[in-house]
Amino acid sequence: MPDQLTSDAADTPPPVPSPAPVGETSRGRRPARRSLTVAGLVVLVPALLGPLLGWLWESVWTPTQGVVVQGTWYVVDSDLTYDLDGLRNQFSGPALYAVITLAAGLLVGVVAGLLARRDEVLTLVAVLVGSTLCGLLAWQTGTRLGPADPQVLAASADDGTRLPDHLTIGSWAVLTCAPLAAAIALVVVFGLLPRTSRRRPQGTPDAG
Repeated sequence: MPDQLTSDAADTPPPVPSPAPVGETSRGRRPARRSLTVAGLVVLVPALLGPLLGWLWESVWTPTQGVVVQGTWYVVDSDLTYDLDGLRNQFSGPALYAVITLAAGLLVGVVAGLLARRDEVLTLVAVLVGSTLCGLLAWQTGTRLGPADPQVLAASADDGTRLPDHLTIGSWAVLTCAPLAAAIALVVVFGLLPRTSRRRPQGTPDAG
C-alpha cells in the first residue's frame, strides 16, 4: 500500500500556474511605457530649448569694445587708457548665461517633477541629461552667434582697429548651472508633493 501511494504521487504532474490575465499584463505595461515617454520628453524638450536660450543670451548681451595695439586686443579707449567699465562688462557674458540657464533649469525640474512623480530615479536621470544638453546647446549657439575672438582677429588687424569682445562663459563650472538648478527643483517638488500611489492589483490583501 505505501508503495502504491508513492507511485501515484510520483505519477501526478505538478500543478501548472495559471497565466496572468491579459488585462493585468497590459495594465502593468502602461505605467512603464508612460514613464519612458515622459523621460524622453524631459530629455528632448530642454535640448530643443537650448538653442533658443543661446539666441536670447547673445541678444541681451552687450559686448565690450577694445582696440588693437601691435597685434594684441586691449580693453582701452581711444587714448589707450584702460576702460574700467569695459573690463567690468567682460563678466556680463558669464553672468547672463548663469541667470538664463539657472532659470531654465528650475523650470525643467519643476515641470518634470509634476509630470513624473512615479519614477524618481528615471526622472532624475532624464532631468540631468536634458538640462545638461540644454546648457551645452545654449552655450554653443550663443558663442557662434556672437562676435569672433578679438585676440585672434587682432593678429592680422591694423593698430587702432576697434573690435568687440567675444561671448564666452569664462569657466567650465558655469555649464553646471542648468543641471544643478534642475536637480534641486526636482528634489524639492518630490519632497513637497505626495508621491502618486500605485494601484494595488485586485484581490491583493492589505498589508497587516
